[in-house]
Amino acid sequence: MNKPTETNSAQSTFDRGVDSASDSVHKAIDSASDATGPAIKKATDSAHHTVDSMAKGAHHAAETVSAKSTQLQNLQHQLTENTRAQVRNHPLLSLGVALAGGALFAMWLNRNAGGNHGS
Repeated sequence: MNKPTETNSAQSTFDRGVDSASDSVHKAIDSASDATGPAIKKATDSAHHTVDSMAKGAHHAAETVSAKSTQLQNLQHQLTENTRAQVRNHPLLSLGVALAGGALFAMWLNRNAGGNHGS
């Protein structure tokens, strides 16, 4: 299964983008600080801290999304395997449920299609 690798690759790409953007903003802040002198030093230090906090938050969000994605993939795999086992253990019941569900869905579609013609 390539899903975890793809998720990790996407997170790495996102992390590199955040790092690149953060570096660019830091360079712009430094350029502004150099141009205005020491009077702005306190403001630039605060701006650096803010950028670092935002980058840290973005990294944390990316890690959380990656972890949840992996959990969802594992849950999907588990549900698929459980469903397969139920169908193997109870094939006639599974067929009956599928037929009944299909019949109900067809009735619902016919009822909705009939209501649209009158409008």
